[in-house]
Amino acid sequence: MPDAPRFRVTREGAVVVLWVENPPRNLLSLSMVTDLAARVADLEKDDSVRAAVLTGAGHANFCAGLDMDEWSRLSPKAAQDEMSRGQDAFWALEHLTKPTIAAIAGAARGAGAELALACDLRIADESAVFSHPEVDLGWMPSHGATARLSKIVGRSRALEILLSGKEVKALDALRLGIVNHLASPGGALDQAKALATLFASKPRPAVKAIKRALTEGDEKPYRNRFLLESQHAIQLLWSDEQKAAMERLRAKRP
Repeated sequence: MPDAPRFRVTREGAVVVLWVENPPRNLLSLSMVTDLAARVADLEKDDSVRAAVLTGAGHANFCAGLDMDEWSRLSPKAAQDEMSRGQDAFWALEHLTKPTIAAIAGAARGAGAELALACDLRIADESAVFSHPEVDLGWMPSHGATARLSKIVGRSRALEILLSGKEVKALDALRLGIVNHLASPGGALDQAKALATLFASKPRPAVKAIKRALTEGDEKPYRNRFLLESQHAIQLLWSDEQKAAMERLRAKRP
């Protein structure tokens, strides 16, 4: 039997690229969800990794969603377990303390779109198309779209996208805020790696604190976010990295 699909990993300096590689559609198999959780845990522990890019192999599909042939063979109990495992893996990706960028070409459909939404930023080329077609199958998103999409575009727009099942093309995704940057055809990955390299060059404690304040703050009442911000900020003051940055600043002054 062939090996179960997994995420392919490449490394460029302090930036890791995770490749969704399950041709021809880059479907997200059950084994790949398990592998994603393991990869994210490894990225968190590896201090030499400072940022990550997630992309699809080939140019036709970023990720066309779940492998429904696999899901159709599951019992309700097994499906619930797999759904929880998938949500946990996407949650871990979202809460990784290192910046993550999805580089998207072609279709990001269903759980593929949900995978992109779990990243911090999304860069799409002009071929990218986002869709949540689950409603046409009498189903619904199961890996976080109802929470993450509504946070990005607002409840009413999220409701329209999810209930219509319609495709959102790259330019419209940019206008809605689903995508942060639009790249020329074939350029999303290079643009994502360049931005990841920039993030990776910044002091790790500050990057970690900023990301934690933003991600954890989303889960707290608005007023409590200010306390959370101050707690992270005070931990950075007088650190070796902060002292070194201040010395560099002073050296530049006339």
